[in-house]
Amino acid sequence: MKNSFFSVLGVLSLASAVVCSASPVWETDWSKALEKAGKSGQPVLVDFTGSDWCPGCIYLRKNIFDTDAFAKYAEDNHLVLVELDFPRTEGKMPPEQLKFHEELMRRYGISVFPSVLMMEGNGAPYAKIVGPSRTVEEYLKKLAAAGETRLKLKEAVAAARALEGKEKLEKLVQAIKLLPEDLQPYQKELIAEISALDPEDKYGFAGKAEKAVTLAAQRLMMEQFYKKHAGPFSAEKIRAGQEEALQMLEKRDLLPAIRLEIAKYVSDGYALERNYPKALEYLNMARDADPESPAAKKLEPWINNMQKIINKEK
Repeated sequence: MKNSFFSVLGVLSLASAVVCSASPVWETDWSKALEKAGKSGQPVLVDFTGSDWCPGCIYLRKNIFDTDAFAKYAEDNHLVLVELDFPRTEGKMPPEQLKFHEELMRRYGISVFPSVLMMEGNGAPYAKIVGPSRTVEEYLKKLAAAGETRLKLKEAVAAARALEGKEKLEKLVQAIKLLPEDLQPYQKELIAEISALDPEDKYGFAGKAEKAVTLAAQRLMMEQFYKKHAGPFSAEKIRAGQEEALQMLEKRDLLPAIRLEIAKYVSDGYALERNYPKALEYLNMARDADPESPAAKKLEPWINNMQKIINKEK
């Protein structure tokens, strides 16, 4: 009996260890994951990753997502986990699936890997986490903060919907502003409510959802542009790229982030030709296209260095 007791105890201990160390299940089917979350009301964690080439992505997976601490957090908070991979190894993913992932990347304005979006089952994100953290504890704090944002948003929307008229409108606007500005356009249901109460678009939310669609289309335009002009540099190729970029800059409907990107491309071309005054002109144009953005602030050192080069040549 004694030996049997300890044998059973050993089996139970082993089973417990296996359960504790079990990795959470990651869904790779976008539609299936969102459908599940939509029915259950669970939050969704979407990991945009380059599993076979991105050092930060590999670190995030190995040192955070594959830990017992994350597995417990995901289970306790009922997270639906989705991996959207962008591998570079040929044959690792069917081309049509990779193309769909790229469409989602453009739709949500993802430009840095790894990026994680926390969202609802309707595809509306409420938090974005870019890059890994040094420790799993630090990353779980970011997830907890995202969870608090979700709760505050739900509470604020519920309170607003109990009101009517102008008061309801103001409270709904306050609710959506709990989110970062770049995530607000994806709150289509909430924006529809605000727009119905604000026919004159006093608060400027009517065009936000359309802006997200336009941004995705213009990002696709830029991808196609870069592919067209990729390859070894030559004077002829630089001129051809510049001419096309200058034509693109004439479009009035370019969003600020895209205009900044194109103007920076033109500036780089002039810099390669050693036409530094023109390079500086388009660097300034790029910065002024979206002056409050992080991308514009990163241009300041370039502008200062270019000005120094010009001053030395005088």
